[in-house]
Amino acid sequence: MKKISKPSFTEFAMYYETYINLINDSSILDQLKTSAKEITALFKSLDEERLMKPYAEGKWSMKDILMHLIDAERVFVYRAMRFARLDKMPVPFFDENEFAQNANANKINTTKLLKEFNACRSLTIAFFNNLTVSQMQVTGIASNFTMSVRACAWIILGHELHHLKIIRERYLSMM
Repeated sequence: MKKISKPSFTEFAMYYETYINLINDSSILDQLKTSAKEITALFKSLDEERLMKPYAEGKWSMKDILMHLIDAERVFVYRAMRFARLDKMPVPFFDENEFAQNANANKINTTKLLKEFNACRSLTIAFFNNLTVSQMQVTGIASNFTMSVRACAWIILGHELHHLKIIRERYLSMM
């Protein structure tokens, strides 16, 4: 698997630094594969009722989080593709809460949700694996901030690690 070097702080909005700092320096693509296996195993180990229960009033369920991870991954791969293809049009912000509210994740069977997650992940890995080093360094504008193609890969993984940590600390501790 290709190694995607860590983006410099000029290649992403500082908001994403927290996510990027969660990642070790080994292959991002290998870590994306490993993380997908971990998430799949975790979700398969829990029953539907557990996956649909938020840890507090007004919070997302674990199924909502999984759909959020899928949605965010699609958004960041789309951004990376636009930048890698030298599209100079700025990419707008997306409202994660609006996406979650309208995704109806709790109405989707977990097996189907995991199938979608793993299909999305396979496409993500294939996309980034086929890019050249110079394509990885191309930047564009997303949500009014400069972002590089490689930063998108790092953000996808860091964002996922962030949510896995929340699941462990807030959802699984309730069991």
